[in-house]
Amino acid sequence: MSTGIGDGWLVRLDAWLSLVRMPLLFTAWSNVIAAHLIATLGSPHWRLLGLQLAIASCLYWASMILNDCFDQARDREAHPERPLPSGRIAPRSAWTAGIGLMALGLLLGLLAGPGPLLLTLLLAVVILAYVGGLKHRPSGPLFLALARWLNWLLGLSAGLVLIPELLLALPVLLYTLALALLHRAGLAASRRAVRWAVIPLALALAATLGLYPLGILTDPYALALTAVGGGLLLRRLLRLMDDPTRARVRASVGFMLLCMIPLDALLLAGDGQRLAAVLLLLLLLPIWLLGYRVPPS
Repeated sequence: MSTGIGDGWLVRLDAWLSLVRMPLLFTAWSNVIAAHLIATLGSPHWRLLGLQLAIASCLYWASMILNDCFDQARDREAHPERPLPSGRIAPRSAWTAGIGLMALGLLLGLLAGPGPLLLTLLLAVVILAYVGGLKHRPSGPLFLALARWLNWLLGLSAGLVLIPELLLALPVLLYTLALALLHRAGLAASRRAVRWAVIPLALALAATLGLYPLGILTDPYALALTAVGGGLLLRRLLRLMDDPTRARVRASVGFMLLCMIPLDALLLAGDGQRLAAVLLLLLLLPIWLLGYRVPPS
C-alpha cells in the first residue's frame, strides 16, 4: 500500500526528467566522447574526459531548463502539458536550477583548463542567445548548430584545435543545421521548408566524405558506411517532400536526433577506431530504456 510519499518523489523526478529531455543528453555525451577519443588517438585522458562530460551535461541541462523558462508564455498556449505551465515544477525552481547548472558548467570549465574553458564560455553564450530569443528568429537554427559544433570542439579540446579539427566538426554543424531546419519544417508542413533541410544534410554528407581525400579520416569501411547511411537518410528527406505532414516530419526529426550518435560513431570509425565506434553506439541503449520521445522543441 502506497503512502503517497514515494509516489510524490517519482512524480517530481519524472517532471524534472521531462524538463531536461533526459534521453537526449546521451547525444551530447556521444559528441564529446567521439571527439575526445579522436583528439587523444584513442588513449583518453580520463580526468579531462570526465570534466568534459560533466560540462556538457550541465550546459545541456541548463539549455533545456532555460529554454522552457523563457518560453513559459508560449507554452501555456502551445504546450500546457509541459512541467512549467502544468505547475509540476515551480518557475522559480526552474530558473534557479538552470542558472545554477550554467554556473557549475563554467566552473568545471575553469578546472578543465584554458582550451575547454574558452569553449565552455562560447557554448554558454550561444546557448543563452538561442534560448533567450534567437530560437524564434531566422538565425535560430544556425545558433543551435553552432552549439552542437562547440560541444564537439569541447571534446576535441583534449588536443590542439587547428584547421583539421575544425573541419572534422563541420559535418556535425551541418547535420544539426539540417535537423533544426527540419524541425521548423514540421511547423510549416511545406515542401519548401523540407527542401531547406535537405540542402545542409547533403552538404553534411559531402563534408564527411570530403574528409577522406584530405587525409583527416582514413578508414575505407567507415567511408562506405557513411556513403550508404548518408545516402539513405538523404533519400528519406527527399521522399518526405512528397507528403510533408507534421506527423511524418516529426518522425524524421526523431530519427535524425537518434542518428546523431551513429554520425559520431562513423567519424570515430573513420579515424580508425572501429571498436570504440561500435561501443559508442551503446549510448542508444539508455535512450531506448528511458522511453525516448521526440521533444516538441
